Amino acid sequence: MSEDEVFIGGVTRAWLRARSQTERYTVWKRARSLHSAEGNHLARAIELLGLPYAEPEPLDDSDDLVTRMRVLIAEPRARAAAIEATLDGLPAMAGVDVLMHEELGEANRRNEAAVPTAQKLTAELMTGLGYTPAATKDLPARCVARSGVYWKRG
Repeated sequence: MSEDEVFIGGVTRAWLRARSQTERYTVWKRARSLHSAEGNHLARAIELLGLPYAEPEPLDDSDDLVTRMRVLIAEPRARAAAIEATLDGLPAMAGVDVLMHEELGEANRRNEAAVPTAQKLTAELMTGLGYTPAATKDLPARCVARSGVYWKRG
């Protein structure tokens, strides 16, 4: 395995090592979906790196960060931010993500499982408010999460 090998899309092993677990997973998933020799070659290289590349699971409910996230999402400003994002045509997560970043800082950004946990909590909030999932959309670049569910009134 050559360290300098360039894969489809200009991806290198060094570039992959510098990515987060979630980013590697996204690249791996996209490479597999191409159903091509080049895509399969990249996917196999990611597998052989020995670094985690699976989509992380949400944090366990007993984790301190989950407790802090639950308190934040229960606040009226979190509900308002989620609804405002939805009314702006964005996933509710776009509004919640900003609050998570401001309140939880590094604990939120550096933990791979924080994003799926926040998405799960946001889904609980939105279904509790009578919304139903409509589609998955990309979030603005300022967000820690890369995509989220767009909700519509049930």
